[in-house]
Amino acid sequence: MSKKFIAGVIITVIALFVWFKWQAKTVEAIQVNQGDISQTIVATGRVAPMAKIELASLVTAQVAQIHVRESESLSKDQLLISLSDASVDANLLQAQANLREAEQRLQELTQLTRPLAENNLAQAKANLTLAEAEYHRYASLQQQNLASKSSLDSARKTLDINQKAYEAALKQWQATQSNGTSTQLLQSRLAQAQAALAVAQAKQSQLNIRAPSAAVLLQRLVEVGATVQPGKPLLILASDGETRIEAPIDEKSMRFLATNQIAKVIADAYPQQPFEAKLALIYPSIDPNRATVNIRLIVEQPPTFLRPDMTVSIEMITGQATNTLVVPSDAIRDAASQSPWVMKVEQGQTVKQPVTLGIKGIGNSQILNGVTVGDWLVTQADIPLGARVQVKARSPTLQP
Repeated sequence: MSKKFIAGVIITVIALFVWFKWQAKTVEAIQVNQGDISQTIVATGRVAPMAKIELASLVTAQVAQIHVRESESLSKDQLLISLSDASVDANLLQAQANLREAEQRLQELTQLTRPLAENNLAQAKANLTLAEAEYHRYASLQQQNLASKSSLDSARKTLDINQKAYEAALKQWQATQSNGTSTQLLQSRLAQAQAALAVAQAKQSQLNIRAPSAAVLLQRLVEVGATVQPGKPLLILASDGETRIEAPIDEKSMRFLATNQIAKVIADAYPQQPFEAKLALIYPSIDPNRATVNIRLIVEQPPTFLRPDMTVSIEMITGQATNTLVVPSDAIRDAASQSPWVMKVEQGQTVKQPVTLGIKGIGNSQILNGVTVGDWLVTQADIPLGARVQVKARSPTLQP
């Protein structure tokens, strides 16, 4: 084989290599356009009631009647369950009877005993006055030797008897007055009877399970005829109030959240009836296991079908831009890093072009600077920098 032939082969190979190297490769690319973009956060949450309330009995008793059903709306102090306990009923009747007796005794004191004591006191005073006069008359006669000493002694004895009778009548009358001992004793017994009745009524009221506030009955855990024990839940309620939605959000999205942002909410059970909710609270703690932060949304006008613990899908707009540079997100390289860039086509070659990103929508991203309208950006992952390319617009069906 001649040296000329070998040299020719080498030259041909080099020529083919150079031809292939500089031959432009057709690549899929997209063109930078202007448009509108919205940045959203999507999450799954649940409808949370203001508070779940477990109602239990304070006494051991039997369920006599249940007045409500699950899902029923309840008003404050509405009677929910009636319990039965014969001993409690008997104690109440006894306390009521004791109170009536105490009231009657006090009434008897004021209407009968007190007037009688006043009459007795008046009569005793009159008798004492008469006895004093009689004694003084005999004393005067005895000084004149007109009456015997025995008559004077008899008058003195009569005076002493009437004096003691008057003092006894006075004490009885004083006892019947408003500050007297008899009145105070009966008033004390009346107060004791009233207190005993209050205790009996309190125990009786414990047999009536009532709603502590406006609420919805979520679950009934007891049936008529059952014997209930103190502390064992009988009913589970969801208190009325503002309708809340609780949802976990990826902690990476925290920087986009702000209170009063509006979210679009769809209940999984009613996908055709979306409604709005407002971001009210971003919880301060992070779940370290799931790397999420919980948020609370308030539904100011909840739909009628919404129920506690219902699962909902949430889409919250956290940023919007109009008439801005928008490209598909897969055209951006190292988007999560501090130095995102795009593979731009300049004079038929691929070059690295750093860009500054703005908000990120679903499948699209905003570019603040680095490219202009009309620039071609390569989206294929296997194209190196510095390659000669010929762009081919990517089919819209392939865009996210």
